[in-house]
Amino acid sequence: MERFLDYFVPERYKLDLFIDKHAKTISGTVEIIGKVLSETVKFHAVGLEVEGVEIDGKVAGFDDFECANGVLTLFKVPRDASCIKVRYHGSLNENMEGVYLSTYEYRGKTEVIVATQFESHYAREAFPCIDEPAAKAVFELSITVPDKDDLILANVPLGEPTPRMSTYLLAWVVGKFHGKTVKNRYGVEVTTYCALNQDVDSVDFANEVAGKALEYYNDNFGVKYPLPRLLQVALPDFEAGAMENWGLVTYRESMLLVGKGASLGTRKSVALTVTHELAHQWFGDLVTMRWWDDLWLNESFASIMEYYATDFILPEYKIWEGFFTGDALAALKRDCISGVQSVHQDVKDPAEIATLFDPAIVYAKGARLMLMVIRAMGWDDFCRGMREYFEKFAYGNTVGDDLWDALLPHARFDVKAMMHTFIDQPGYPVVTSTAVDFTEVSQKRFLIDGEMRESSWLLPAISEDMSGHYILNLSNDEFEERLARFDKLGLEEKLRLLIDRDLLAKTEMVESASLLPLILKFKNESSAAVWNIILTIIGGMKVFFDYDSAEEAGFKKFVRDLVAPKLSEVGLVTRDGDDENVLRLRAILLALAFYAEDKAVLSSLAKMYETDYAELDAEIRNDILDAKIYLEPGVFDEYLEAYKATADPDIKYDLLFAMTMPKDKEVLSRAMKLMENVEVVKAQDQFYLFLYLYRNQKVKAEVFDWLCGHWDYVKGLSGDKSLENYPRYTAMSVRTEEEFKKWREFFEPLANDPALTRAVEVGKNEITARLKLIASDGTKMREAMKKA
Repeated sequence: MERFLDYFVPERYKLDLFIDKHAKTISGTVEIIGKVLSETVKFHAVGLEVEGVEIDGKVAGFDDFECANGVLTLFKVPRDASCIKVRYHGSLNENMEGVYLSTYEYRGKTEVIVATQFESHYAREAFPCIDEPAAKAVFELSITVPDKDDLILANVPLGEPTPRMSTYLLAWVVGKFHGKTVKNRYGVEVTTYCALNQDVDSVDFANEVAGKALEYYNDNFGVKYPLPRLLQVALPDFEAGAMENWGLVTYRESMLLVGKGASLGTRKSVALTVTHELAHQWFGDLVTMRWWDDLWLNESFASIMEYYATDFILPEYKIWEGFFTGDALAALKRDCISGVQSVHQDVKDPAEIATLFDPAIVYAKGARLMLMVIRAMGWDDFCRGMREYFEKFAYGNTVGDDLWDALLPHARFDVKAMMHTFIDQPGYPVVTSTAVDFTEVSQKRFLIDGEMRESSWLLPAISEDMSGHYILNLSNDEFEERLARFDKLGLEEKLRLLIDRDLLAKTEMVESASLLPLILKFKNESSAAVWNIILTIIGGMKVFFDYDSAEEAGFKKFVRDLVAPKLSEVGLVTRDGDDENVLRLRAILLALAFYAEDKAVLSSLAKMYETDYAELDAEIRNDILDAKIYLEPGVFDEYLEAYKATADPDIKYDLLFAMTMPKDKEVLSRAMKLMENVEVVKAQDQFYLFLYLYRNQKVKAEVFDWLCGHWDYVKGLSGDKSLENYPRYTAMSVRTEEEFKKWREFFEPLANDPALTRAVEVGKNEITARLKLIASDGTKMREAMKKA
């Protein structure tokens, strides 16, 4: 791929912009100061109209430059030139990339915000630049807007120079907000803003977490946060969860705001998101990958640091349990499918950049690999290596080996050799002991959709906790021996035992039917983390029972009987003294009871319903709303009006999910119409609405047909990073040959798009493996169910 940095090395950008949110335009000038390396100089400039160019103050003729196909090319540039000034204009879009418009309603008026999202390669839509991560420069920003009462927020105060950084980290936000400021013990001012229609007190939690997270990273990374302030902004329209712009972190509202009655789950999610983005202020902003093939240098580290920081700040959250039952499990489940990307992935086309942001690989798998390194090295030695890495490469760019070289002197094993075996190739091993307690082992690549062949990963040690990215193939005798002393195992050992067994059951190595008597042993288990894995195992079993069949009814009765004793013990409602484990356990049990259609539970929940949703118990509000509309679909109108009226992001998502839950097809058809109404369900939430409806078996076929007939519409709504969600997540729910045929007929012709190629291939392999499993294990599973 052509790199524009080969023609010109930018050192400083001076941007003087006029942004008119009403006219939806951006215009102005950019001075790019740097070193000319070639007679021909190129800048990225997508969707921009160039009005004129000056080189060292001399006006360039119209024959001396052209702007076409997203590239501004300058011809015959003097080698001693140092300043290129471009006058240009462009448009503000509404697709949540580049410079875009966001809106919210306040006191009967639509308020308009201008925001930026430049990762990965969208700064080029805002101003001509060399939009490559290695092209670091200093930015000076001046912005003028027509509305004098609009706040203008940027990485640093307007007119001041930023640190030397990549283009994708530049950011600004324009609009009406209110917020609060705190100062941490290092003197850094943290200000968190939200739209005027949000309660300003909802920023308090994020402020507190951010201030303490900066302290934690300062103390452990050795290099202090280099800016005097940190701004955080909750945006009403935002494609991703958050973005780590240096000094101006932007968030989806649901990922930053915590209302007075917010659930524990919301608080955990916000804490992890904030600590993730602030880890990026070092991993990604201070030291940046040289090219997008090393995206994991940013995301894998931030994804593990969010757990270390949150655990330090809020130890009562038991946040590591969520990592093991969430991220670690997600990585294992995706990384065992043929065609999945490796953590380090070559990028040959700009369209491929968006496909790198696979949450189960670059984020979750990468985080688990880093945990493996940290535990093998020890935290203190790991931090010594990290400090040297930051000190050496501050404000610069790196590749993966730079990191391993920094860690190597502080490790008692070959970090570089080990990590290359995990980073550079997809997959992970299934490890079989050839001696007692894994002192000698054999390895094969674990695949659910292909032949497992001898392979080799370097492992610093084999342990039965959750440290390593591998699974252990215990013999039946070994498995039963550990099961017999289950209560004496550590939590991580318990989780590994169940997770590994569940994965092995998706292959010929373990029969799926053997999982039925296994989960019955846990009726009286009190650990929410263990029940989370039981929930996962039951979710996998659903595929063996046809929808609305007698066999499915029998399975649901099995689940009801499994859940009933423990649910009776913990109760349906939050009680004084409930700790984190009980709150999570109740949520898991209620999810299972809902799937099992436990009429008594659903009825009790529905009776708790009241229209002042903010007064409902936040820990079970979603269960109450789901139960009410499931039993009384006529409340759909009430939910829809409340959805339109509320600004609270938690309540909004609870209502959106609930509106997809009934079995009443007339009501569901009305929910489906919302997929074409961005005035009601914002573009950022359209995929969630689609997915929730797709998972409802009553309308699954109709929802997929809708997607096939509205693909161009969906493409217009979705940013590059979101489009591959459609083949990826629909593949997870395909259960029949007929569904697979329709899936292939639609998605296979789209696989020529580089943004979709991998998602389609992996989805196809995943479905093939699932259908093979249903065919091979289905009869035995249904027979075992009758005897359970």
